[in-house]
Amino acid sequence: MNFTRVATAAEVAPGTMIPVEAGGRKLLLAHVGGEFRAADRKCPHLGFNLCKGSLDGNGVVCPLHKAKFDLTTGEVERDPKLLFIKMTAKSGLTLHPVKVEGGEVYVGIA
Repeated sequence: MNFTRVATAAEVAPGTMIPVEAGGRKLLLAHVGGEFRAADRKCPHLGFNLCKGSLDGNGVVCPLHKAKFDLTTGEVERDPKLLFIKMTAKSGLTLHPVKVEGGEVYVGIA
């Protein structure tokens, strides 16, 4: 697995996320629960940019339809809903390994 430097630890304050790229993939890097987490940036339901959403505990909430994905497991915590229409998420969120060395954050891409 190749690890790519994506940010410094200081660039991602606790409770925030930023857009990053590694291995040609658009990702989000979040600092939740005292840890850094990386995931694909696109919502697996409709492909909306999750960086425009919000963090809720250890999860990220899609700004389009309010689906919530756990950033520690990738699992769907809340299915999408648009107005009064309930939907089912197609899949969970793809996560990527993160390591911090010397204040630098690296994301692994297989």
